Amino acid sequence: MILPATLLAAGAGLILLVARDIRRLRRIPHLSAPAIPAEPPLISILIPARNEERGIGSCVRAALAQSYPRIEVIVVDDGSTDGTAAALAAIVDPRLRALSGRPLPPGWVGKCNACQQLGEGAAGEWLLFLDADTVAAPDLAAALLATASLRSLDLLTIFPFLVLGTFWERVILPPFLALITALFPFEQMERPDVRPDQVLANGQCIFVRRTAYAGVGGHAAVRDEVLEDVRLAQAIRAAGGRVGIAEGMAHLQVRMYTSGREVAEGLMKNAAAGYRSGGGRSGWAMSGLILEAFGPPWLLGAGLAGLALGDAGAAWAGLAGGGLSLLASLSLRAALYRRLYRQPAAYGLLWPLGLLSYLLIAGLGMWRVRSGRGVIWKGRTYSG
Repeated sequence: MILPATLLAAGAGLILLVARDIRRLRRIPHLSAPAIPAEPPLISILIPARNEERGIGSCVRAALAQSYPRIEVIVVDDGSTDGTAAALAAIVDPRLRALSGRPLPPGWVGKCNACQQLGEGAAGEWLLFLDADTVAAPDLAAALLATASLRSLDLLTIFPFLVLGTFWERVILPPFLALITALFPFEQMERPDVRPDQVLANGQCIFVRRTAYAGVGGHAAVRDEVLEDVRLAQAIRAAGGRVGIAEGMAHLQVRMYTSGREVAEGLMKNAAAGYRSGGGRSGWAMSGLILEAFGPPWLLGAGLAGLALGDAGAAWAGLAGGGLSLLASLSLRAALYRRLYRQPAAYGLLWPLGLLSYLLIAGLGMWRVRSGRGVIWKGRTYSG
C-alpha cells in the first residue's frame, strides 16, 4: 500500500499545479484603452479567406466599421469553392479590395501564400492580419495600436473571446487552449532575454509593424509551416523584434469550428505540427494537464482502497489529498468556463473527457502524417 505521506504529497503537488495555472492566467496582460494619435498611421487590415461563406461578410463589415480613421481592408479569396466570392461582391466600400488568390507554389502552405499576397498588396505602416471567422469590435485597431506603441512592440497578438456552440466545441477546445497556455510563458514574452522559441502569435489576430514583417521576408519566411502564426512571431523575435501578447476578449470574437467533425479536422491539422514545434516541451505540458485531470480521482481511489483494506492512514491521506486537489481543479475549470467562455460551470466536470478526446485527435493526426496520408482541411492535404 502507498504510504500516507506519499499520498498527501501527491495531493499537495496537484494543488500547486492548479495554483500555477491560476497565476499564469492572472499575468496575461490586457489591451490598453483605445487611443488615436494626432497623425494616425495607415493600418492595413488583411483577411485570408478560403471557403468562408458562413462568416466572411460579418468579418469584413466589422473590419470596415473600425473607429480608427485610417484603414484599408484587403481580402484574398484563396481558391474558395463556396459562396465566399459572392459574399465579398455584396460589400461595396472604397476602402475594401477583394483579390483572387494566386496559385499555390510548391512548398507553400495555403494560408502562408494568401497572407504573403496580402502583405505585398498592403500600404499600411501597420498590418493587422485577421482570420475570416473573427468579428472585431469597432475599437480593435485603435486598441492594438495604442498597446503596441505603449509597449514598444513590433508584433502584438491577442486571444479573442471564443464562441462555443456545439457540445464537442465546449468539451474539447478549452483543454486544447489550456495546453497552449501551459506551453508558452506569456508573462515573459516581452523580456529582452526571451528566446525565440518562447514566443508565439495567434493567427486569428496578428498586429505587426510593416518594417518588422518585411525584415524577415513576411510569410515567405514560414512558407511551409502549418503553425505559421507561431513561426512568424519566432522569426521576428529571432531578428531582434519585440513580441507581445494580450487578452482581447472584449475586442474580438471568433467561432473556430461549428461541429465536432470540424473540431477534429482542425485540431488534427495542427497536432503533428505542434508536437514537432514544441518537441519535449509539448509532452511535458500535456503531462501536467493529465496529472491535474486524472490525479485527484486516482488519489480518491487510493483512499477508498485503503478504507477497504482497513488502512486508516492511507484512507485518510488519499481521501483528503484527492478531495482537496479535486476541489481545487474543479473550481479552476468552473471559473474558466464561466469567465472565459460564458458557459455553464458544469462543463468543468467534462474536462477529462475533453482532454482524452484531444489526445485521440492529436494521436490520429500524428499517425496520419507519419504514415504519409496527411490530414485534410478545407480541401487541401497537409503533411505536417
